This record gives sequence, structure tokens and C-alpha cells, in this order.
Amino acid sequence: MKAATTTTKALDLAAALAQYRAGLPALPDVELERRAAEVAALPGWYAGELRRMLDVERESRRTADRPVAPTGSRALRVAAGAVAAGTPAAVLAGRALAQYADQVPQVLRYSPAVAVGLVAAAAGASWAARWIDDRRHPLAVDVDEADLNPLGQELLAKVRAARQARGEAC
Repeated sequence: MKAATTTTKALDLAAALAQYRAGLPALPDVELERRAAEVAALPGWYAGELRRMLDVERESRRTADRPVAPTGSRALRVAAGAVAAGTPAAVLAGRALAQYADQVPQVLRYSPAVAVGLVAAAAGASWAARWIDDRRHPLAVDVDEADLNPLGQELLAKVRAARQARGEAC
């Protein structure tokens, strides 16, 4: 009789956990955080399972919201940005130079200072683009495999399997 009661309890808990897990994706982020705060203080195995489910749901939302890096090289993106930003200024400067060309001394038109300024602007734009990219996508931090949660271990196993399928050494 004792075994039947334990089995029934386990089935009831499993059904309750499954029902709780099924309702998590429909919750807004605020409600998810509220539930996480409520469950954080509870003791016991059942509360631990609820915390784990909430952590998995929060992590899946966090990874789903990450922006996808655009395809193409960074040099092409920087060059396209420089062209897009510099085109209006070049057009306006060209019009002004054409309009007042006879009044500007020949020495100022092709001054070495202008060339140095253009090179400095290009180098500064490249530095700024790299700085912004490094802030948006920081370098990865090495983590010991034993410190990964079950979701991380599953992801690592999938990556390793995909690399082995392609013939890469892991």
C-alpha cells in the first residue's frame, strides 16, 4: 500500500510540474520574474524543480532575444558606413568648392593638412567602429565544463556532435 501512495504522489507531482512548465511560455516577463521571486524562498525538492524550470525559461528568452550578427565582413560595413556618412558632406563641399573655386587659393585646395585630416578621420572612424563592436559583443569568458547548467551541457554536446559530423577535431 505504501508503494502505491508514493507512486501516486510522484505522478501527481510530475503532472503538476508538467502543467507549470506548459504555462511558463505564455507568461509575460514581469510575471515570470514575480514567480521566480516567490519560488526562490521556498525549500525542498519541488521548489528546486520549479526554480530550475523558471531558470530554463528565463535563459531561453534571453537567448531568443539576442540580436543576430549581420552577415558580411566588418571592413565592408565600416566602408559602407563611411560612404553613407561622408557622401552628403562631400557633395556639399564639392558644390561650395565649385561655386567659389576662383576665390580659393590653389595651395589650400590640395593642402597636405587636408590629406592628413582625411586619413585621421578614416582611422578614427575605424577605431570607433571597433570600439562600438567590442562593447556590443564582448569577448567570451572561459567556463569550466563542470560549472555549466544542464542547458549549457546539452548545447555543448550538440556543438561537439555537429563538429564531429563535419569532421572537425574537438
